[in-house]
Amino acid sequence: MDTGHAPPRRHAPRPARLAAILLTCLPMTATGAEPPTVSLRPGTDIQAAVERHPPGTRFRLEAGIHRLQSIVPKNDNRFEGAPGAVLSGARRLTAFVHRAFVHRGPVWIARGQTQKGRVNAAEFCRSGFPRCAHPEDLFIDDAPMLHVGSRSAVGPGRWFFDYDADEIVIGDDPTGRIVETSVTPRAFGGTASGVVIQALTIEKYAAPVQAAAVDAEFGPGWTVRNSVLRLNHGVGVNAGNGSRILDNRLLDNGHAGFSGSGTNFLIAGNEIARNGYAGVDFYWEGGGGKITESGGGGLIRGNCVHDNIGAGIWADIDVHQLVIEDNLVFGNADNGITYEISYDGVIRNNRVADNGQRGQGWFWGAQILISSARGVKVYGNDIDVPGGYGNAVTVVSQDRAPYTPAVGNEIFDNRIVIRNTNARIGAVTDVNADNAVVAAGNRLYGNRYHLAELGERVWFWNDAEADWNAIRAQGQEVGGVVNAGIPQKTPLSCPSMAPMDNAR
Repeated sequence: MDTGHAPPRRHAPRPARLAAILLTCLPMTATGAEPPTVSLRPGTDIQAAVERHPPGTRFRLEAGIHRLQSIVPKNDNRFEGAPGAVLSGARRLTAFVHRAFVHRGPVWIARGQTQKGRVNAAEFCRSGFPRCAHPEDLFIDDAPMLHVGSRSAVGPGRWFFDYDADEIVIGDDPTGRIVETSVTPRAFGGTASGVVIQALTIEKYAAPVQAAAVDAEFGPGWTVRNSVLRLNHGVGVNAGNGSRILDNRLLDNGHAGFSGSGTNFLIAGNEIARNGYAGVDFYWEGGGGKITESGGGGLIRGNCVHDNIGAGIWADIDVHQLVIEDNLVFGNADNGITYEISYDGVIRNNRVADNGQRGQGWFWGAQILISSARGVKVYGNDIDVPGGYGNAVTVVSQDRAPYTPAVGNEIFDNRIVIRNTNARIGAVTDVNADNAVVAAGNRLYGNRYHLAELGERVWFWNDAEADWNAIRAQGQEVGGVVNAGIPQKTPLSCPSMAPMDNAR
């Protein structure tokens, strides 16, 4: 914008001042020298190298697969991957005993498998995924196989870990294929501050459900950027106080792409896609990622969140002042964006479409859901409800004290295209006494709608369906506009991202 004023003049810093500026930008050792860079080839014990060197050391992981490494950094350590550098939590399986069974078909057995990680949330496995809570996975040519509950259930695409016999039983011929099983629960974790992880592929860690391959929750100020976190059983990365999760690809993790808590974190510029293969009940938790118990200052910005088995972006349990802005959120099985039993969120300038195909009906499966939350502002979003499933923006109030009733929420200045005549926008409660309170305590205004027909009853307010005239008669949608006619749909895809030269 032209303000009519000349820009301020910028003077080149004097040499002494310039040197001081440069020195403040470089991590320094206690002696004042720039910290060393240590090259690590595959097979090197990375943790032992960390122990031998001072805080602030830079480690360059050379090309190749660094297997079964678990690292607790020191303050200000930096871990950078050369092109083709992969941290893998999996062991390759090469020795199999072949058994032929007339009734069940052939199986192949790998013996001497003694790993067994922590089992978490077994009660939340979906039907058909009996061992989703066991963190061990089996991969054939990078594809995760289904972990079944008995030897008799093994077949093509299915495997069983007989923990008592220390045997892995698979139903696919391993000849000429890469077969791996996840063993190590975590790639990075600990309490060190200022750690940087970049340009690495981090894959196939046996992280339990709700735990992460990269766990920055207890180490303040971690940065994870330009990396691929994929095929980890639990979560790809867990953010904490001051975390920066930037420009990564969080793909195909078993439980979720990211998780987080704490304050003043930034999750930005990431592709977060296709997470949820482990079979955790995503109505409980799972999908793109979830933030919990955040005291404020969190920002989720400019991510592309798509095709996750579960919600796209989810704030849940006492999250305060989280800002969710400028994201592209589409094709997720449940809600696109959820703000639940939390306070004072801002959901703005996102493009949210085609979410909720596997939602559970009623007012769930929304493009944006405010669930028993207060003080949430939803504005400036481009919202597109597909034909056949999903809701637009819904406020759901349930008996979940102290968040009941859900009031003080404002939905305004959004563009909302509704292609499904059964879709809803509005406020609803299953606590009978709260109907009038919820209707009076939330506001719709200034939204711009596109409907197939002007008479559609897509609004729900004060325990009743409403058309445009009826919702206006209740004092809602002051300044709002409704248009007859549905605009042509534009196919959605993530913006071009920088190539990840460490991906394989």
